[in-house]
Amino acid sequence: MTTATHAPRLLPEFRMTGNGFRTLVRIQARLLWREPAVVLSGIVLPIALITVFGFIPAFGRPSASLGGRTTLDVYVPTFAMLSSVLTAFTALPVMFADLRERGVLRRLAVSPVPAAGLLAAQVTVIATTAAATAAAVVLIGCGGFGAALPAHPLTMLASYVLGTTALLALGLLISALAPSAGVATGVGVPTMILNFFFAGVYVPLQTLPHVLRTISGFVPYGAIVDTWSGSGAAWQHLAVLAAYTVVGALAAARLFKWE
Repeated sequence: MTTATHAPRLLPEFRMTGNGFRTLVRIQARLLWREPAVVLSGIVLPIALITVFGFIPAFGRPSASLGGRTTLDVYVPTFAMLSSVLTAFTALPVMFADLRERGVLRRLAVSPVPAAGLLAAQVTVIATTAAATAAAVVLIGCGGFGAALPAHPLTMLASYVLGTTALLALGLLISALAPSAGVATGVGVPTMILNFFFAGVYVPLQTLPHVLRTISGFVPYGAIVDTWSGSGAAWQHLAVLAAYTVVGALAAARLFKWE
């Protein structure tokens, strides 16, 4: 009598066992939480900003220049996505570049860990952290200080999911190519600042010239905020975010360098 043996179920996309991928996620989570800068900028900063804005009385009053909305209404989506932007364009590329620079990735190249699995584990950790932070920002801003919720919650949720994947895909592309932490910072920070500008972090989008507002719809962070605020065609913004996600993720997996 023979007994059937079952091989571990593989994740086809990454050619890893389910247990192997979960272990990799736990390792990446521990590495991420050991970085104080990531915790402070990706988690503490967005929550602190929405709390400070909430306690400023003027930010809770409707403004004609903002189309009858309050400053707090405008900045809730901006701060909710802040964790995704900061970690995607700074923490993620710098972490991978540092591992590449120290030869850790080269050693992993001869291990059973595939590039796609390594990238996916890091994305899983960052996306989970960013989602928890975004939920906290919305809860504090809307539930605690009375900011208006988006008129179309499902569209908002779709823009958050696609927006986060788009940002992380671009961050992964930088991660896949940057040979050192310095290069990763040199590429990631300007990209982050560009996204900040077109998302209204420095000045509300409603006060920008028409041409800049149009451009903002084709920049990931700007497209997300526009969708949340109901500016422009939602389908167009979602299509832009989906395109960034697909192109960035495929390019990152294909161009990934171990050294």
